[in-house]
Amino acid sequence: MRIAHITDIHLRSHIPGHSALPVRRSRTAPDLLAAALADARRRGAELIVITGDLVDVPGYLFDHERDPAADRLLWQRVRADYRLVRRMLDECGIEWIAVPGNHDSYRVHAEELGAGPFVRDVGGLRFVSFWDRESTGNVPRRTLIERERFDSSLLDPGPRPQVHLQHFVITPRLDDGYPHTYAEGEELRRRISESGRVVLSLSGHYHPGAEPDTIEATTFSVTPALVEHPHPYRIFDVELDGDRAGAVHHTQVELASGAPARKAVFLDRDGCINTLPTYRHGPEAMHLLPAAAPALRLLRDHGYALIVVTNQSCVGLGYAEPGTLDEVHDRMSELLHDEGVTVDAVYSTPVAGEAAISDRYNVGDAPKPSPAMIERAAAELNLDLSRSHLIGDRPSDIAAALAAGVRPILVRTGDGRATERAWGDTPPCPVVDDLIAAAVEVVRSPG
Repeated sequence: MRIAHITDIHLRSHIPGHSALPVRRSRTAPDLLAAALADARRRGAELIVITGDLVDVPGYLFDHERDPAADRLLWQRVRADYRLVRRMLDECGIEWIAVPGNHDSYRVHAEELGAGPFVRDVGGLRFVSFWDRESTGNVPRRTLIERERFDSSLLDPGPRPQVHLQHFVITPRLDDGYPHTYAEGEELRRRISESGRVVLSLSGHYHPGAEPDTIEATTFSVTPALVEHPHPYRIFDVELDGDRAGAVHHTQVELASGAPARKAVFLDRDGCINTLPTYRHGPEAMHLLPAAAPALRLLRDHGYALIVVTNQSCVGLGYAEPGTLDEVHDRMSELLHDEGVTVDAVYSTPVAGEAAISDRYNVGDAPKPSPAMIERAAAELNLDLSRSHLIGDRPSDIAAALAAGVRPILVRTGDGRATERAWGDTPPCPVVDDLIAAAVEVVRSPG
């Protein structure tokens, strides 16, 4: 039997904005999912399995102290994205099973994609789904009814070999930087592999993935995230008959393998795309400058990826919560979407140096004038810096561009006029009035 395993889609279409981690191409996820489903159909897959994080639900929506009435519209958009995924799966022509992950709303997932059956027979195999959750410290756990289903599945006397489906990692232990593996992972692995009942165990959650490992009669796979370049998924063939019955073979498919690097325009946020908000205001202070949307449309029409790179020491200095910053960026994306344009990613850093309220706010990309955010974006999003530009309003923007090897342009909006005066008669880059003039400068440049 041939199974297509897709995981960690992090889709946003109706939901505004981007994943908090820009390496996750949430806004291109509908196209990625469509491509993966079409490719799996061409390869003869008999079942589509998705193990979590189908939709990238904004983390701030899970704050229990928020007013549900105020978030009603946003929850409607979350629901619309689950309906989009459901429609794509129903129309792909292949039977499917989907379990939720830690970035999903389990409630909306159940209401829109169904909450079962948790045990399903397909093509000679028995598929057992687990809707496990994170516990204290974000550590995954298999408890309560999920644990009962696990126990009973291993005692199942039926003749069908089993495939277990879960978002979190059973093996190997992958907890460096974040707890991806179950607290009881070693016990789960031992009991599964010794049972003789399970031929395949499929997980996601750890975006780089891990090579399939066969222990006793069970192959454990941590499949890489579809949402990240080069946008992989895996095909598993399970032999059901003959001397090799129960053997598992896999192929990893990379949808963007060999794709050429793209040219990009990196954009500072405050004073370039929007007015200069204070540290003490949230999404309500986000107002686009008049030239922003038409400029970005022009750049998009000429094939440039649009990457926002912004210092946000307001978080490290204690003036804003990380969730508030996410809301601000989602509001910016919503306003731009209303004007018919979408940015590809938003990179920000909370690093605040010696004035940071906590050492954890000095972990991450160094702020501009460091080129760190630009270089990380290039590596994560497959960008060609030699064909790219940066538009900003401060000396730190221009210095970061020069250090990264991209062509800088200063705009006179925001702090741009003060920057120009400080430079005097020898500016290190072109200086233009606003973002639309900068976009014209970009599209007229060679290369």
